[in-house]
Amino acid sequence: MSAKKIHKSSIIGQQGINFVEKIVLGMGFLWYPTGGIEAGTDGFIEIRDSDTGVARNLIIQVQSKATLGPFQSETPSSFEFTCEARDLDYWLQGNAPVILVVSRPNTEEAYWVSVKDHFRDAERRKTCKARFDKQRDRFDDTCKGALIQLAVPRDAGVYVAPPPVQETLYSNLLLVSSFASYIYTADTDHRTYKSLWRELRALGGKIGCEWMLKEKRLLSFHNLEEFPWRQICDLGTLERFDAEEWAYSYDPDRQREFVQLLNLALREKVWPHVRYNERNECYYFQMNRDLSDRKIAYQTHSGRTVPRTVFKGYRSKRDPKKISFYRHSAFEGQFRHFDGIWYLEITPTYYFTWDGQRRDRWHEDRLKGIKRLERNPGVFGQLMMWADYLSRPGDMVTPSYPFLEFGTLQQFDIDVGIDDKAWLESESGADADVLRDSLAELPLFEL
Repeated sequence: MSAKKIHKSSIIGQQGINFVEKIVLGMGFLWYPTGGIEAGTDGFIEIRDSDTGVARNLIIQVQSKATLGPFQSETPSSFEFTCEARDLDYWLQGNAPVILVVSRPNTEEAYWVSVKDHFRDAERRKTCKARFDKQRDRFDDTCKGALIQLAVPRDAGVYVAPPPVQETLYSNLLLVSSFASYIYTADTDHRTYKSLWRELRALGGKIGCEWMLKEKRLLSFHNLEEFPWRQICDLGTLERFDAEEWAYSYDPDRQREFVQLLNLALREKVWPHVRYNERNECYYFQMNRDLSDRKIAYQTHSGRTVPRTVFKGYRSKRDPKKISFYRHSAFEGQFRHFDGIWYLEITPTYYFTWDGQRRDRWHEDRLKGIKRLERNPGVFGQLMMWADYLSRPGDMVTPSYPFLEFGTLQQFDIDVGIDDKAWLESESGADADVLRDSLAELPLFEL
């Protein structure tokens, strides 16, 4: 009686199937071998979200062909595989996607084509030949996305979630890292700011605006025992409080007074290069004396130092020799208290003047126009510029401001992100260019 034999081709075929299974499992997908009786497929791939573990019930049929020798018509960059006509008919008539994987397990090479896409061409269909590009058609982890797209029916509303991408979100909340240690109060004979300012200027000395007058009583970050303040106060009524008593008080009046002092301190801190406009309630960069363009350098979120134009004149279209208006980089600032921490909420904007100082009569129209044009990266650029400018420490030339200091923008790390490359593909040309620039480095908008 002759012995039962297993042909070498069967062993090689199983090695090919095992190699395909290894690659599929490495992608995080599921592999189901056909086993037993089968008419032309060696297994099925089920798409699975490798991050959440959710199986999607999206199926791809797989036919594996393996060899340990050279591929058919092999060159360093390509080869062919001739399918049997009946196999090809079987694969093409079904309603599920089918891939053909040709492998050489001993060299750990595998290549694939989507049968229905590859043989859509009538001439190629007649030859029954599949042609493989060794670079483009490698069957490995790089084709994971293509397999997902192949498995999703073109007319189905199936959504396969992108892999989690950790991102850092920057808010417009700038940390208040320190403020005045004390708030001083004392009675005064002055009833108006005008008379009080007049006497302070007459006395001379260093005068800041970090004080307020309320019913003939002064509240100030300045020590009212010192000159010139002691000259305008009744020192017998002077009291000193820890500023935190106001900052974290449950009394809304006290907290409101603290915010008023913070706002006054902010105006003093940025003076004279940045001014506050009462009408528009915004802080804006002051003009250069000669009305030339003004630039400052600031650090982006990536640590790169870049310039930005913060004051610029725009010439009239009718008469290019004349300046039509000036644009000032600006921001609206509101102090906010969250979870026991104070922040400055920065809302970037612009201020328009006709002579570098006085508000342009078309200010509102110009502001609406620039906000329609400016995209998110441009706003983010302004936000980063103001955050860097306001948080700069003192130096030998400019000492640190004692009553208000800022830290960094509040940021949040999240585990859900956007595939920026995929997003860019859906954008129009101009928008994609802007967004692409912002992914690499913070863009500078010269609007």
